This record gives sequence, C-alpha cells and structure tokens, in this order.
Amino acid sequence: MKLTIRTFLPISFGILFLFTAIVGNAQSDVPEFTVQVGNFVKPKPADFEALLPMGFLYAVQRDDDHTDVFIGGYSSENEALKVVEKLKSKGYTNAFVADLNVEGGKSETVIQLATKRAGDKIDWEKYVQAGELYVLLNGKQVKLMAGGFESMGQAKAQLSKIKKLGFKDAFVKNVNNALLHKVGAFETGGVDKKPLIPLDFGEKEDVAENKKTTVKPDARPISHDAGSIIVPKSAEVEIPVLTAKGGQAAKPKKVANKEPAFEFKAKLPDIRAKVKRTSAIELQKVLKAEGAYKGALDGYYGKGTRNAYELVLNNNRQLKKYSILAKYEAIPGTDAHIGSLQQSINSLWQDPQTALDQLEKSKAPIAKAYRAYFLFATDGPSFEVNTLMNEAIKEAAKSDLRATLPVFDPYATYDYRDLKQLLTHMRYIHETTNEDVNVPCWLFRRHPGTALKAFGEIDGIKSSLSMQTCGGFWEWQEVQLLHAIASDLCTANETSEGKIASSQTKLAQLYLAPQNMGWKERKALMDWNDKVWKGIDGWATRDPLLEEIATALKISYFQTQVLLEDYFMDEGYDEKNSKGLALATLKALVGHHFERFI
Repeated sequence: MKLTIRTFLPISFGILFLFTAIVGNAQSDVPEFTVQVGNFVKPKPADFEALLPMGFLYAVQRDDDHTDVFIGGYSSENEALKVVEKLKSKGYTNAFVADLNVEGGKSETVIQLATKRAGDKIDWEKYVQAGELYVLLNGKQVKLMAGGFESMGQAKAQLSKIKKLGFKDAFVKNVNNALLHKVGAFETGGVDKKPLIPLDFGEKEDVAENKKTTVKPDARPISHDAGSIIVPKSAEVEIPVLTAKGGQAAKPKKVANKEPAFEFKAKLPDIRAKVKRTSAIELQKVLKAEGAYKGALDGYYGKGTRNAYELVLNNNRQLKKYSILAKYEAIPGTDAHIGSLQQSINSLWQDPQTALDQLEKSKAPIAKAYRAYFLFATDGPSFEVNTLMNEAIKEAAKSDLRATLPVFDPYATYDYRDLKQLLTHMRYIHETTNEDVNVPCWLFRRHPGTALKAFGEIDGIKSSLSMQTCGGFWEWQEVQLLHAIASDLCTANETSEGKIASSQTKLAQLYLAPQNMGWKERKALMDWNDKVWKGIDGWATRDPLLEEIATALKISYFQTQVLLEDYFMDEGYDEKNSKGLALATLKALVGHHFERFI
C-alpha cells in the first residue's frame, strides 16, 4: 500500500497513542506508593494483627524508642488512599500516603525466593536461612528476596547454595532498591536471623589474624580501599615434612584448595513471545522473504517465527554449510604456550608447586603479584605477601607511561590485609605490564564478588586490561554459527590478534559484569548496527552468491540478538538496557569482522 501524508498522520498518531498507553501501563505497575500507619513507641507485631488482611506490615526504626510502621506497596496513589481511609476508620487517624523515592533508587541484585499473598502465614524460620532478607510489596503481593550482594556474579555464586536449602524456584534479578524493605524482628515476629549459608561467594572476607610485619601501612586514606574487610587464613592440606638423617628438610609441597563451583556457561534463555522488538521484526522480514514465515510482521517472536527459523536453519544451504564449519572452527580459548608466564598463571590452582616455581624464575612484576596472591589466599596476610606486592607495584609504576595516574600511590608501602585491596593493585600491574598476560578465568570462579569489583569500573575509570575467554556466550550454537559466517567475510589482513583479544575482553566483561547503559551509549550502538546493515546490503547486491551469504548472516544475527535480549532480561535488566547490552555483545563478537562495511 502506498502511504501518503493523509494516511501517514493518523497512523503515526495512532502509534504514538499506543506507545504512550504502553509506557503509561508499564510505569503504573511500579509500586511507588506506600502507606504510613503511624509512629509508635516500641511497637510489637501483635499490636497490628487486625491489619494483616489489608497488607504486609513493615517497620523503619527512627530512634531507640520510636518506629514508623508502614503497610503495603501500591502502584497508584488512589489505591493507597483507599487503604488510608480504611486505616482511619479503624482508629489510625495519622495514616497517610508516602512516596518511595523510585527515581533516586539504584539497581540492586537480589535472589527472589518466593511470592506470597498479604495475610499468608510465612515460615520465617525457613526463609532466614537464606541470609539477609527483603520484601518487595505490590498490592496484595509479597515477594521475598535474599539480598546484600555487591554484583550479579556474587548472587549467581550464592544461588546454587540457596536452592539446596529447598528454594528450588529461586532466581537472580535486579530491582530498584527504593522498592526493597529490609526484614527485621518486627516483620518476622522475633525470629532470629541464623542463615545456614554464609555469604562468602567463594572467598572468605572476615577479620584476619593480626600478624606482625615490618612493613607499615600507608598513612594516607585510599578511597577505593576504604572499609575493605580482611580475608582470614584459608584452610590448607598439611603435608608432613620427612627429614633424612644428615639431610635437610624437604620443601613442603603446596596443595591448592578445591575451587568453588562457578558456572561460566550462559544459560540459553526461553524467548519471550509477548515482547515486541525490532530484532524479531527484522528476523521475520528475512524469513518471510525466504518463504518460511507466513505470519504478520508484528515483532513478536511466537511459535510461527520459531518454526520458520528452524525450517530455514535446516534447509538453507548457506546456513547448513556454516553450521558444519562452526563445529570445527577454533573458538578463542584459554590455552597458553607451555612454559609461558600465562600458562603458569593459568595452572596456579591445578599444579601450584610447578606454577610457583616457574613464576619465581620470572622477574616480571605480574609474576610477583600472582605469587603474593597465592600466598595470601592460602596463608593469609604476611610479611612475604607485602614484600612481593610492594616490589611488584613499584616496578610496574616505572614502566607506566600513561597520562592517567592510578587511584592510589604506587610508590607508597602497603600492608595487605584484605583481598579487595590486593586484587585492585594486581589490576594496576596487569594494566601496566609489558608481558602478554590475560586475567585468568579462575580468578572470577574463586572470587566472583571481589574480583568483579576489583577489575570493574573504579571511580568512573574502566579497566583496559585483557581477560581470557571464559566460555559464556561462546557455548551457544547460535553464537558459534554467527561467528563462523562473520569471520568468513573479511581477509586475514583485516583482522589481528589485538582486535581478537580486545573482542574477547569485551565479551567477558559483558558476560561477567554487564552494566546499565545511558541513552548516548545505546544510540551509538543502534547507529553502528544501522551502518553495518546498510553496508552489507550494498555489498550483497554485487552478486547472487553474496546475497545468499548476507541472507544467512541476517538470519543468524537477528536470531542471536533475540536470544541475547532475553538473556539480559533474565538477568534483571529492562527492555531498553537488554537491547543495548545485546547490541554491545554482538559488536564485541563480530564487530571487527564488520569494519569493512562501515
């Protein structure tokens, strides 16, 4: 149908009206209102039993004696006002509607344990086992959550332990912390908080033994190390030392602690059929052109779209060819040359003694840093840890020619009492080293929370170091297929080891520690995406064979984009951020192969 201005305007206003309605409904679902019942002197739960059918009650202590008591969470002010009227009819004349500071809230990672109805009897003795508890209230709904996690990585590491306690349906998500209400003695009726699983996330952060060292801590405060907690001495397998007569004592062999489980495989998500998206529309366009899709171009990835994709995947000759190639294509891995510094670091926990012997032979600052790390992780703080790390930092600083100074003084003398400080300084050494060494994957397996924080953004400064390929999205067949097609579109001269390493580092960061994006960052990614496809469409017109390859590439690309969007939505990100993170992942995966088309 030919669109004229006369027909276009009503359609445009119709779309705008529909969009406004959708956005309005989405916003109205946020329980940004609550009701304050009143302020009370040392209130007890039993005092409010008559109110339990109306909603979940929670308390916020104002001082030693006075406590504010609230009820429920509501998505509209009118709904909250109705509750106020009921409370006043019951004698609570000071009740009023209170706004939660949703706009000022921040995204916080939690594990959702269960959803209850207001008035349901909750077995708090069961739930307090999961650790620090919060509730998110929306109308009659009460969502019980475990919190206190610094990152998505920490929460993921804790999820398997929580499921073993009987919370089989628990899952990780991000929520606005303004909507979270901490559960205390008032909410539980006095049930003691005795979690069965300590929140250690694969590493223990507690007060360490006060060992005497001759190295004095730097007197100046360091912002990113402030308030850090000390890691205690870890358990180690003791091996008796046998001494022959007239001989010297044999050097005890280092035995590594067993690594905690941390999954480096991104779960393939179930695609949401009720989410309208551009990626699904673009996929439907190609599938319809191939004669596989018979439905409307509505942007909803339903059964028809899924069946059409599978049909084309099994019958399109280019997709069949590249599916076979993908099985044999080398995927960037974690292998290193035998005897190299990278191999010693990679095998530090599998074969500690051999790795430490090799690291001891190296004069590189990064080698000293990993020796210090292993000593700290197995024996706790010590004079030797301090000596190795301080030497490593000073040597690294001599070769640091960057204009941007680190957030700490590399020439000061430090007394290492907590793992976060040690890893943060190790990051600096990684960034300044002349050695070709990537941050090993095992560091994030053993210390998911602390490592992600140390190697992530600090005071607005993002890390520029290289990280190993840790699996993640590479486990998906869709990603392998897309990479096989994309890598066939450029010559060997158009790629390099540096570009590949940068690509893998970005992919690892997006999998391990994705961050919400601002509008400018999302807009830049959408512009990149548009330029790529404009270039590829022009290239495809030169020859029928190129057009076939471009069609296969589009099908693979948009299918992967849909999956990535759902993956990030499963991780708790909203649709806008999920779209941005999906495009960022695609750019990291195949962007260097597409440079010729921009």
